[in-house]
Amino acid sequence: MDTFKFMKDDWVKEKGGSQLMQVDEYQIVETGADHNGSTTLPATRRVFSGKVWCTWVNKNKAVITQPFWEDDLEPATHRQLTDHYTYSSLNHTH
Repeated sequence: MDTFKFMKDDWVKEKGGSQLMQVDEYQIVETGADHNGSTTLPATRRVFSGKVWCTWVNKNKAVITQPFWEDDLEPATHRQLTDHYTYSSLNHTH
C-alpha cells in the first residue's frame, strides 16, 4: 500500500517555487501482474504512478490542472496561504 504525502485539497507548491496549488488527486494506473505466477490468469492491480494532479488559477485567471511528481511538491506554509488570500481579495473585481 502506498503512503501519500498530501490529501485532496491540501495547498502545495513546487519545491523552490511560489505558485500555490491545490491537490486534486493522485494518479493511479493499472498494471498487469501474474496471478500467483500463473501466465494463464493475468490480473491487474492499481498502483500509484508517482504523479499528483494539482489545480491553480494563473495570472490570466485561467484554471490550470497539471500533474507533478509528488517528490517535486512541498506543503505551502501558513504565511504563503495568508499572503495568497490577502492578494486575491485586494485584486478581486466585480
